[in-house]
Amino acid sequence: MKRIYLSILVICLVTGISFSQTDSDSNQVNEKGLKQGFWVKYYPEGSLLYEGYFIDDRPARLMKRYHKNGAIKSNFIFYDNNKACAAHIFYKDSVLRAQGIYREEKKDSIWVFYNSKGLKVAEENYNMGVKNGLSVSFINGIKPYEKIVWKNGVKNGPWNQFFENGNPRVVGNYVEGKLQGKTTFYNVDGSIGHEGEYRDNIKHGTWVFNKEDGTHKINLIYNMGHVTNQDEYDEYLKKRDEINLKNDR
Repeated sequence: MKRIYLSILVICLVTGISFSQTDSDSNQVNEKGLKQGFWVKYYPEGSLLYEGYFIDDRPARLMKRYHKNGAIKSNFIFYDNNKACAAHIFYKDSVLRAQGIYREEKKDSIWVFYNSKGLKVAEENYNMGVKNGLSVSFINGIKPYEKIVWKNGVKNGPWNQFFENGNPRVVGNYVEGKLQGKTTFYNVDGSIGHEGEYRDNIKHGTWVFNKEDGTHKINLIYNMGHVTNQDEYDEYLKKRDEINLKNDR
């Protein structure tokens, strides 16, 4: 699959594909009224909307769509008996917006997405239109910001976020769409900011909170999201405020 996709990508971006039909050959339908062969359609104001091939009213071989300003909007190169296509989608200024494979009109395999400056913002895995596998978002087009595993359209597996320097920001785990088990939140220097366990997306059990230098600050004990040692926490806040007030004098 990857070899097929790469081959099509090279053909599309390096050599290009052009249409050779004339207007007299285009916009034909069969006895059932279904589009056949090469078609061209225009916006009401006259600029080109799309040009491409059809078999029994369905796109085939090659299909190009355009923005009203004339810039390429999307390019679809079909293969596997026109059941699948390599898709390239563009912003109005012709900067690549997304690329991937459609199979039976559904996202499939790896899709890559870019911002308006052409920097990569995400890579996502799909199985017939449903997120399945690793999804990665990026900082400045290069460094990963978040990695998360999906299964059948639901978050299910390791969850990791990163600071721009590459250090971990969050390490946790999803089970069937909900945070479960130990989750650790880090400071930018790599020290632990706070950590504890989630149960069905809700804090539960003992959570340890540290200062910015990584030294211990306080423990909070949760019972399905509710703090059970509130008096201890209130006393901590009182002492913290007293220290801050003293330092401000």
